[in-house]
Amino acid sequence: MPFVTAQGLRGEPRVNRSCLVVAIVAIFAAIVAIAVVFGTDVFFTVVGRPALARTSAPAMLEAMGRMHEVADRRMPVFGIIGLAGCALAVVLMPRARLATSTALAAQLLWLAIYAKINKPLNARMIEAARAGGALPDVRDARGWQKHWESALVPRSLLMGIALVALLLTIVLAR
Repeated sequence: MPFVTAQGLRGEPRVNRSCLVVAIVAIFAAIVAIAVVFGTDVFFTVVGRPALARTSAPAMLEAMGRMHEVADRRMPVFGIIGLAGCALAVVLMPRARLATSTALAAQLLWLAIYAKINKPLNARMIEAARAGGALPDVRDARGWQKHWESALVPRSLLMGIALVALLLTIVLAR
């Protein structure tokens, strides 16, 4: 079943309706998934960072280690749905290719930042929390957290860009 079937009244290619429905469902799934990640990053930027600054280093390390222990298992599903939905839309929606490609690129940049900065720190915090803070380099827990937080604003901006690009895609789907 081809995506583009024939020319419309204005010389634009007509879109296969079933492909369009699949693409729109994929986009809506991606929007919801990206919104979860965006909301999490914004929450930690606005609320988590100042709240954690007021806790003791051992309490902060325990809380963040345990949060990452859970989040590192549960959050990837949202990233996979967001990436898959965008990739599908890039293929199925030629009119909105710039917007869907922008959303996909923003998510891939987010993933690169996460892999370079956040993931290694998450692993250290999880290890420290499991060891009850008894690791030799745990004295630098505040430094770890500060470095982890340095990625929050860029990550939030990237997910915001992805979200806006996908919302624009819905407008362009008509």
